[in-house]
Amino acid sequence: MLLWLPLSGAVLAGPVADPLEHLTISATALPVSWLATPAAVSFRQFDEVIPAQDALKLLQGMAGVQADLRSNLAQDSRLSIRGFGSRSSFGVRGVRMLLDGIPLTTPDGQTQPGALFAADLASVEVLKGPFAALYGNAAGGVIAWQSKPAEPGLLAISHQQSADHRQQSLRADGAFGTVMLQQLDHQGTRPHNRASRQQALWKQQFQLTDSVKLNARIDFSRDPRLDDPGALTLSEWQQNPNQTSALASRFDSHKTTLQRQAGISLQSSHWQLSSYLTSRQITQFLTQTGEAITSSGGVVDLSRDMFGLQWQQQDRWQDLSWQWSLSHEQSRDDRLGYVNQFGRQGALRRDDVSTSRSQDVALRLSYDASDALTLHGGARLAWLRFESMDRFIVPGNPDDSGAKQDQGRAHALGFRYALNEHWAWHAATGRGFESPTLTEMAYQRGQSGLNLALQSAQNRQWDTGLKWQQYSTAGLSQAQLDLFYLTSERELVVDSSSGGRTVFKNAAGTRRQGAEFSLQQHLGQSWQLAYSLTWLDATYSNAAAGQQLPGVAAQQQQLQLSFEPGSGWYAALRYRRLSRVAADDLNQQFAPAYGLLDVDTGWQGQHGVLDWRLHLSAENLTDQRYIGAVVVNQASGRSLEPGVPRQLSAGMQVRFQVF
Repeated sequence: MLLWLPLSGAVLAGPVADPLEHLTISATALPVSWLATPAAVSFRQFDEVIPAQDALKLLQGMAGVQADLRSNLAQDSRLSIRGFGSRSSFGVRGVRMLLDGIPLTTPDGQTQPGALFAADLASVEVLKGPFAALYGNAAGGVIAWQSKPAEPGLLAISHQQSADHRQQSLRADGAFGTVMLQQLDHQGTRPHNRASRQQALWKQQFQLTDSVKLNARIDFSRDPRLDDPGALTLSEWQQNPNQTSALASRFDSHKTTLQRQAGISLQSSHWQLSSYLTSRQITQFLTQTGEAITSSGGVVDLSRDMFGLQWQQQDRWQDLSWQWSLSHEQSRDDRLGYVNQFGRQGALRRDDVSTSRSQDVALRLSYDASDALTLHGGARLAWLRFESMDRFIVPGNPDDSGAKQDQGRAHALGFRYALNEHWAWHAATGRGFESPTLTEMAYQRGQSGLNLALQSAQNRQWDTGLKWQQYSTAGLSQAQLDLFYLTSERELVVDSSSGGRTVFKNAAGTRRQGAEFSLQQHLGQSWQLAYSLTWLDATYSNAAAGQQLPGVAAQQQQLQLSFEPGSGWYAALRYRRLSRVAADDLNQQFAPAYGLLDVDTGWQGQHGVLDWRLHLSAENLTDQRYIGAVVVNQASGRSLEPGVPRQLSAGMQVRFQVF
């Protein structure tokens, strides 16, 4: 469900706007203000000229969210919310992601954020806590992106460049809709680290009647070649963080991808019908031969097709409001595996077709018990089916076909109480579930075939928090404090990871508790302060009790000071710090803690129909050596992905109002 939400997070750089209302996700049945939500909800608006190669970079510094960027574009950056998604070796798991209300997450709970068109993103909303589970399977949190609105008659050209990357984009708006094109060339800071990415989109909104509109969107993303330099051991990283794994060069590890997605949404003020169709092809050379008959190979050739359909309706009667929804999602993976003959494709070692299907029904209710107190609740029921048909049956490699059905239940209850016009208190509890993805079931330890022994993880969450907001002549100031506690059973964790093959297993469970604080404060007419703090204690509850959940930082902080005197010039200083991160379940290896200092500045002006914007930035200004991301439970110990050294970049955008 969508609601109107005031600004509750700072933009990464550039001039900051103070709109009073923003479209965002909600834990409620009908639209309410940010202060009236019964959940931890954050919002961030993006500036036009932020040079983001990776959309997940736009999430850094949001309380409760950990976005670990890889300079290696062959492996998607890592994302976790309150520990959900931390087990992922690549891509995003355990978090639901939407773009303009259309799901980017597959029925089994995985997302590939590399295909997001970052230049088209206008804002993002993040929902954390028990009410996130009402969005479906693997919803440890919900990230809802909103694209930029159409600007009829606009023609915009931009160019961004640093020592290791160059990016150009073109946007045109007219009666034909909005068309965007983008090209990225990435040289990388390590040998065997080059990458190329091409993206395009078309979108249009049609007003069918006074109350009904149709939104249509087509996205295209192609990666001709993404070289994979591989992760390093701790000793290799300490010796030279800019080196490349010897295995990466030996096996020519790299990836090519092609993704196309079409989505439509028909909506009025009381109902919405949406559908999407996605096709994704991946070819990936791993750092192993995969010669053994049961190895599944060292070259992955994957074709994935997805389809989804959702109906939702909402209404209100006196003090009671409700929303109900029905959804159907399905995906099919055609997976081939070949021997990697040191950069050349060899003999077949895997041939199977896997499908996943999900049907969900959900209900959300809100009741205004008084002017100050509102009660909220909801439930979701999902039917899941996974099936694999093995077509590579030869002597020494038996039939690994199989099927599995599952049923997931999620519910949440909570309230919001207005202490006064500036303060509100909320609390909630609920249960959620997370099924294994087809990727997580792709391999078994010591044998081939789908890992059908994996079971869905279950979680129970408690969350409470305070929100504050106040308007002044300088703008809107906001603060939010949230405390949470959650437990999980049959947690899906990495059993082993080697050569690009990751095997998962069910652990006994985890216990997570923490606190999140965020503040956006205007300091006069020209200055603005933004601060966020996350403390997360995430440990296993089994034999490894007391050991930190790998891939998760216990503490994160970000402080940003922005200055905009109103003359077209702006500047921002930002410091972000993460505590050390465990790379394996036994906590035998850690990525050290680090702190990064970034500086941004820019100018913008107008002359007739021409707008121009210039942006300069220095990332990692002190040139600190750090680990950008970890590969969880890497068998060889090569689990550390080096961060980016000091990087100076410049961007220029020119906008013409053609008519």
